[in-house]
Amino acid sequence: MKSVLKIVIVGGGTAGWMAAAYFAKHRGGENITLIESDRIPTIGVGESVTPHVAHFFSELGIKDHDWMKKTGAVYKYANKFVNWRHNKGEYEYFSFNYTVPGNNFYKDITANRSYMDFSDDVSNARSIDYLAQHCSDSIFNKRFDQYFNPQFHYMEKNVAPFYKDEHLLNQPFSYSHHINAEMASNYIRDEIAKPAGVTHIIDTVTEVKSFNDIISSITLSSGRVITGHVFIDCSGFHKALVSKLGWKDRPYDYHAIDSAYVCQNNYVDQANEMVNHTQSIAEPHGWRFKIGLYHRMGNGYCYSSAHLSDDAAKQHLEKVVKDRKREPRLIKWRPARLEKFANGNVAAIGLSCGFIEPLEANSLYIITNSIRRLHAAMEGDRLNFSSYNARMTYTIDDIADFILVHYTLSQRQDTEFWKDMSALGRDLKHKELVFEKINHKFNTMKSSISGYTLFPDYMWMQLAISWGLKVPKRNLDAATMQLSLEHFKYFEKKHSMISDLCEPNYKWHKENIFKMEPQEWALQQLGSNDPH
Repeated sequence: MKSVLKIVIVGGGTAGWMAAAYFAKHRGGENITLIESDRIPTIGVGESVTPHVAHFFSELGIKDHDWMKKTGAVYKYANKFVNWRHNKGEYEYFSFNYTVPGNNFYKDITANRSYMDFSDDVSNARSIDYLAQHCSDSIFNKRFDQYFNPQFHYMEKNVAPFYKDEHLLNQPFSYSHHINAEMASNYIRDEIAKPAGVTHIIDTVTEVKSFNDIISSITLSSGRVITGHVFIDCSGFHKALVSKLGWKDRPYDYHAIDSAYVCQNNYVDQANEMVNHTQSIAEPHGWRFKIGLYHRMGNGYCYSSAHLSDDAAKQHLEKVVKDRKREPRLIKWRPARLEKFANGNVAAIGLSCGFIEPLEANSLYIITNSIRRLHAAMEGDRLNFSSYNARMTYTIDDIADFILVHYTLSQRQDTEFWKDMSALGRDLKHKELVFEKINHKFNTMKSSISGYTLFPDYMWMQLAISWGLKVPKRNLDAATMQLSLEHFKYFEKKHSMISDLCEPNYKWHKENIFKMEPQEWALQQLGSNDPH
């Protein structure tokens, strides 16, 4: 249905062009204008995303292998956390699966098959309750990931879960990607948004005329005046609109990670280094990410500036990342979110809403979620932002909580950073918080599917078990306990066997998506002066 609302988007990059493409598809592109400044660089750091992004692209009509081939993206099946509990080489894959009711163990097909199959009832036992009990009894050596996630063995062997061109992980939201954010946004701009009629203006906002959060017009550096019915701030940290309206932030004062050095490097041994998961490695004063694309890797050291100097952080990254493509780049931020995300005729999307830190690939999820919610808030061309604000508040606060407990529940004591985080966790009663989240109605799978949370109950349960928390026992049915044991053992053995039949990750991507060497692809897509 065509919209009569004239939408003005300020800011390009991932948030701006994803918003423009989505609104153009659902509302028509002829009344959408995107203004992009060539004076404000895009962040372009976060390249590990959640399954929500692939679903979003699919909704736009984009086929996986087409956009992957043109942007250097590869499949991702989990976030691998290394050294977070003891700093002794331990690791855990946080992958993509979902909780089902305990009575599903009695069915031939245990997976839920539609949205109606999911529930927000936490009073009855779920699959994660039975698995938690098996882990507590040491039957599964306390490895939640191996028995809950079908992706486990494919990652352990670094193989692609395809057999005879068929994707073996066929349940919804079972895979994600490593993407080049800048190239992906350019792809959406050129393939979806602009062909749909979106007007693209390269200029900078210099003045905002408004009254009570209702913008009547914006003036650009060229002197051009732009009017509209709805103004969307997608300008990231710059906050071109909401800063001029005086919208206030709510800081996350307990979050210590506020800085990152980032860089790119070339593969040395691509067949082994291009793994099918993100690597999140705990470090003395924060954590480090390693993310592989088809033609290179992305790296970053995210750290607390209260515990480590910028120079020391840079030296550490340079020590562990070899064959860098250029000098590490420093990024600083203040962990915070907006107090309100939409008001009057103005809304924020993406980094303009706020930023906590890069852990758990949350930025692109916030973008896709806020775009969908904003579209719902404009249904019938009437603006109703009450639900948008309430849901965005819970979503981002929940992300902040989940990120923080990664640090505060760690048993590491090797630096003042980890000691301070542990003390904070005790003060804030984070052990109790984890189990509150496991049983909160907004963290059920049903609420997750409807957009309340990025981190449903099973992820909180996985963190509790992996970080060594004692899970409270539930009164579980003995027969269902035995059925669940056989279920988990069967599926673990099944995927262990199937994964032996699959091709190595790099080889599969090369032969089935890119069909050329990485160096040849980079020259073809990026040219001799590779900025990506």
